[in-house]
Amino acid sequence: MRQAMIMTIILTVLGWVWLFPKDEEIEYINQGPVVLTPIDIEVKGAVEFPRTYRYFEPITIGDVLKKAKPLSNDADTSSIMYTEVIHSSRQVTVPSVHLEQVDSKIMVNVNKASFKELLEIPHMTEIRAASLIIYREAHGYFNTIDELINVKNIGVVTLENIRPYIKLG
Repeated sequence: MRQAMIMTIILTVLGWVWLFPKDEEIEYINQGPVVLTPIDIEVKGAVEFPRTYRYFEPITIGDVLKKAKPLSNDADTSSIMYTEVIHSSRQVTVPSVHLEQVDSKIMVNVNKASFKELLEIPHMTEIRAASLIIYREAHGYFNTIDELINVKNIGVVTLENIRPYIKLG
């Protein structure tokens, strides 16, 4: 009888420990508030609902365009770099298969344009705009538009795509 009582007590204690284990103590470190810088991406051009999307971490152009669906029937996606990662606020313009008339109001002077103004040029990415500014500061103003081929990240195809939108003076 005594042994049964001792066994009952032991099993009760073991059951209690097994069923109700001691909670782990977790130490939290307060590192202060996390500041999130928003990335505003304006999608325009051949999309059904042009608007500005806000993200708080870098995102690819392809992921942005998935959110901006549906694209128009005349959207030309052949020149879009879907894997390009966007790290800061900018515009994404989806071109149309119909030839767009070049308006003199959107002509950008590559010898004097700021980074933001260069990004308004269709087919101009942040990397290309930064490379253009670095080249311009190192070598001076461009004498001809064909000199842009010397800029890192601007090749023959890109130069032909941006040529209708740029000027020198």
